[in-house]
Amino acid sequence: MRMLACVDYRRTLALVAEHEDEAMREPIGLASYGALDDGSAELALVVRDEWQHHHVGTELATRLLRAAEDRGFHRFIVHALSENVAIRKLLKDVGVVLSSKRHGNVFEIEFLRRL
Repeated sequence: MRMLACVDYRRTLALVAEHEDEAMREPIGLASYGALDDGSAELALVVRDEWQHHHVGTELATRLLRAAEDRGFHRFIVHALSENVAIRKLLKDVGVVLSSKRHGNVFEIEFLRRL
């Protein structure tokens, strides 16, 4: 949590999705990026199991990609386990895949934001 809270709002940024009801407010998703160089960044995204398939990940990814582009980042990298079908589906909605490399059971996917 400390690493995520220590962002510089330029080369590193994190967004948290929360659900609030009368009793409490709780985090349900997190998206973050870290600069790899002056024009590309690595993204991370996690959504609680019970909130998957409710477009939380898509909304977080869309907002994070816009924020990254506003700060000069236009190429993105995601690392995902080969069995993570959800991230590949999400990337079809928010991005244009440039390349995909497999390293064991992990895919490295490079993409641009879909306009």
